[in-house]
Amino acid sequence: MQTKIPSILSLPARRRDRVGATRRALLLLGSLLLCACSHSQYHLGTPLSTLALPQSGPGTMVTDVMNILGPPQRLSADTAGYVFAWEYWRVVENGVGFNLGPLGADFISLDWARVDSHGEFVVATFSSDHQLTSITHSRWSSQVGDGRAMQPFGIYDVATTGDLLQPLPQHRWGGAMLRRLPEALNRDTDIDSGENGLEQRATPQDIGQRALEMR
Repeated sequence: MQTKIPSILSLPARRRDRVGATRRALLLLGSLLLCACSHSQYHLGTPLSTLALPQSGPGTMVTDVMNILGPPQRLSADTAGYVFAWEYWRVVENGVGFNLGPLGADFISLDWARVDSHGEFVVATFSSDHQLTSITHSRWSSQVGDGRAMQPFGIYDVATTGDLLQPLPQHRWGGAMLRRLPEALNRDTDIDSGENGLEQRATPQDIGQRALEMR
């Protein structure tokens, strides 16, 4: 004797709607349980907006500026003196991933990620007799990357921070003369401590002053 198990199609319409809604709710709950979120923040340098910047003019010396801002992170010679620069970065990385196991694809994940950056930059120029001639403070926020992907096991980054998380430039000064030739010959035009100007972080390497470097 066989027992016939009724399918959902044989149920009354109202009850069939309730069963369908229950299944959808369970599917949604299962997807949420298989969801992973990440939030990372990276801080490079010291926030500059909290500091009281000195006023340019006669009587304000380089020592007065360094007492407030500390040693510079970038410097360059100038026709009338020299230039110091300080920077601060806050990089925020958010990501969400869903495993599609409830849909029968255990090894497939649906991923989304976004990277935002918030930066500050202070540039101060000094005369040859070490007096502050000008000082500017700029601040900005921008979206670095945004990506979505359906991939196996979520093994690839859908949004990257690029070179934003590299150490601050003063950590590289000591190794400038230890580079291989011909890279060591770029010392005078170095954008962190050379004689031909400065460059902000994340500037493409194939434009501007970097295009003249020997590699």
